[in-house]
Parts: sequence; structure tokens; C-alpha cells
Amino acid sequence: MDMDADWPLPQPVNLFKADRRSADSSLSETSSIANTFSSLATPVVAEAVRRARELATNCDAEGFHQLRVAFRKLRALYWAYSPYLGEEATAQATGEFKRLAAVAGGTRDWDIAGGLLKAAQESRASMGLLVAAAQEKRAQAVAHSQAMIQSDVIEAFLNDALLRARVTLESNCDDLLIRDFAENRVRRARRALKRRSRYAARLETAHEEDLHDVRKAGKKLRYLLEFFRPVIKSGHGRAIRKLTSVQNKLGQFNDIAASETLIRGAIFDGVPPEVVQESLQWLEKQKGRRMRAASRHVRAIVD
Repeated sequence: MDMDADWPLPQPVNLFKADRRSADSSLSETSSIANTFSSLATPVVAEAVRRARELATNCDAEGFHQLRVAFRKLRALYWAYSPYLGEEATAQATGEFKRLAAVAGGTRDWDIAGGLLKAAQESRASMGLLVAAAQEKRAQAVAHSQAMIQSDVIEAFLNDALLRARVTLESNCDDLLIRDFAENRVRRARRALKRRSRYAARLETAHEEDLHDVRKAGKKLRYLLEFFRPVIKSGHGRAIRKLTSVQNKLGQFNDIAASETLIRGAIFDGVPPEVVQESLQWLEKQKGRRMRAASRHVRAIVD
């Protein structure tokens, strides 16, 4: 999606400072849907802008990861409010959130792949060349991400997206209270997770794509539970903890699967093909183990 063609980016307008009180106020059952969106979105947007600024001079992988998390949270929030934001506006915003998250994630992906290759190197000395090559790929990913992530452009885009959403929600649902809406959206996200989990659990060992779908659905539900926790019925703390545990197992599998894909698609100058192949065989073996563990946790969701 070419966002620049359809959504011209304005200059930053310091929306975050103006909205600080709203962002810091606690949610309540008497809050309107429109006001609640601003309260939830503003601190996430501010976090994304802060991380983007820091990454201009800091190449720490955790900073890239947290920026990616912020964009994922915004995607979940826009999905929650999509009945009032509209399909087209939601698709435009979330499409750009997804693109920016992918740009931010390149460095983190090579960090994970490099860590796995170092683990393989403990029993395979020949992996040293590939570990060094992965570190070079990581450096290239940092340079690419820093070139693509311009904090002033991201701030302008997020300011505009938040303002557009606020205006739309105030015109559509400013007098509607949040609790029933929040519980409905959480319920829909939970049903989607159950549906994905049942589909993935139909076989003794799920397919990679099915596990990935479960992981995405689980993240959406967890983010919504965290967002709406103050205004929905109590008892979700245990659900958040369980989701976090399942996400950790699915994340371990995803790290292996994503690293395998990353290495298969990369060109490593100076690394013998047999070394690359050896690494892929090692990753394949590790992936099988972690896939079985992830499948067991997915079946636990269904049960």
C-alpha cells in the first residue's frame, strides 16, 4: 500500500503534549467510546515516537523490538474500534502500522537468527563463518531501519492518524459508553483465537501457518485485555497470564521458523553453501521440537 499517495503527511503538531492529561487519566465505565480511544492510543503513539527518535542514534535491538510492539498494539486498537472508524480508514492505518513494524523488526530478526547460530556453533565449529556473516546482515538491517524510520515523519503520520480517528469517533459514537463495546470486542477476539486454535489443533502437529495465525490472534486478545482491563468484568488477570505463557511458547517456535526463512532467503558472501545447509538442517531439527511443544499449548487453549 502506498500511504504517501493517499494520505499526505502533515508536519508534527505536538498532539501528544496537548493530550497528556487524557492519556494519563484512568478509564472508567462512564467513559465514552471516543474519549477512551484517545486515552488508550495517545501513550502508545508517544512511545512509538520516543522509540523512533532513540533509534536514530541507538541500534539496540530491544529498541527496535519495542517500536514494533507499539505498532502491533495500535493495529489491535484500530481493529477494536473499526466498527466506528470504518473499514477503509482502518485498513489504511493498520496497513502502514504493519509496514513500519516490519521495517523496525529487521534488526531484531537478525539478532534472533544470530543467537540461534551461535548456539549451533557450540557443537559445529564450521558455523563461525555464518555467525560472522549474520552479524554483518544485522548491521545492514540497522542501517536500513535507521534510514527508513524517520521520527519526524512517523510522528506526523501518527498525529494525523490519531486526529482523524478522534474526529470520526466523536461524530459517530461520542455519547456511547465503553463497557459493553469493550466486552463485545474482547469476546470477538477470544472467539477468533478459539477458532484459530481449533483449526491448528486438528492435527497432531500443526502447520507453521496455523501456529502463526494462533500467535497473532493471541496477541490481539492479550493487547485488548490489557487495554480494556479497567472497564470490563474482572477475572482477566489469569487469562492474560495464560496467554502470555502460550505466546512465549509460540514465540520460541516462531523465532526458529522466521530464522530459517531469513537464512534461506539471504546471500552470504564467503560462506560455503554446505555450511549454510548445515545450519538449515540444525534449525529444521530445532523447529520440529518447538513445533510439537507449541502444538501442545495450542491444544490446551482448545481444552
